[in-house]
Amino acid sequence: MVTLDEHDTGRPQRNGFISWTRTTFPFVPVVLPWIVARVLLVPVLTLYTPNVNVFLPGRLLAMDGGWFRAIAINGYDRNGGTAEYPFFPLFPAIGGFLMKLGVPTTLALAGLAWVAALFAMAGARILAQRHLGAGTAALTPWVIALAPGALTLVLGYSDSFYLAGLIWAVVLVEDRRWWLAGLLAAVATASRPNGAIAVVAVVVIAVGLRATIRQFAALVLPSVAFIAGWMFFLWRTQGDPLLFWTAKSQWIETTLVEFLSDPLHQRLALVHLGLLVIYLAPYLIRFRRFPPAWAVVVALGVLPALVLGVVGTARYAILAFPLPIAAADVLADQPRWVRVVALTASAIALMIFARLVVAKSWVP
Repeated sequence: MVTLDEHDTGRPQRNGFISWTRTTFPFVPVVLPWIVARVLLVPVLTLYTPNVNVFLPGRLLAMDGGWFRAIAINGYDRNGGTAEYPFFPLFPAIGGFLMKLGVPTTLALAGLAWVAALFAMAGARILAQRHLGAGTAALTPWVIALAPGALTLVLGYSDSFYLAGLIWAVVLVEDRRWWLAGLLAAVATASRPNGAIAVVAVVVIAVGLRATIRQFAALVLPSVAFIAGWMFFLWRTQGDPLLFWTAKSQWIETTLVEFLSDPLHQRLALVHLGLLVIYLAPYLIRFRRFPPAWAVVVALGVLPALVLGVVGTARYAILAFPLPIAAADVLADQPRWVRVVALTASAIALMIFARLVVAKSWVP
């Protein structure tokens, strides 16, 4: 295992916030790939399509972003339906608050996602540095930023909030900063219905660190409080404390069994599964190099998606952060030209995928 010096732990040092910012967000390995992904994608998402030759920034709220926009503006269930409830409230609540302060809708939601994505990439670099070395750490944010499944880190989705909360909860529990890790795990929990993966991950890590009962409580209680409060709200207002689950069960999904029975029936499912395999393979090949707790993130992040609906697994391959770190680890052992070709191909695939989302209504 690779260790860090005091400036690479992910926590503020004596030099203060400026020093922490410089070491956490170095330009080339973190900020530059974040910029490149948005320079590539914003024109693809917002510029010309047939019959619409104008700049449409609202396309940054395509697909699920539209639901987050509706929740941010109007709250839940204003029209007597339940379709909004599978979307957890933290991300649209903060976006709605920014809108009330006068921030334009697209900037409020997409901007939030962009900031959270930057934090997620920075945290992933720290974890890669700690456990796999400088070469893997330098490539990890590039792999995350340019992966086709990372499109939802550019759109106005809550995925960035979830990923940032999950990764930084892991960083902080490794630093034995129990309450901060618990609060960041709660950010992930409040961002997506499966966000409690973060709590499971930090608890597994804490077991290895021989945490005390009080320390376990610090990790778990913030997420438990959110889930209890959210379920109570749903019960009092809708009569169903599990409405986020029952509402989603009404969605039409393609399960893995259905896909295997007719693989060519839905090309989109084939694309999603293909991208998942590309990122899952390096992790399985190098499984022993990674902390055991990371297997929990992979299993809980990927397997339920295969059971419930394979469309979307391209993004889950990135939200399960050990997978892009594993891909970066493999690339770090390759010649420079191989790394350049691989990242370029990934960027092109990302741009094509983004174009299909706005032009053909593909689900990211």
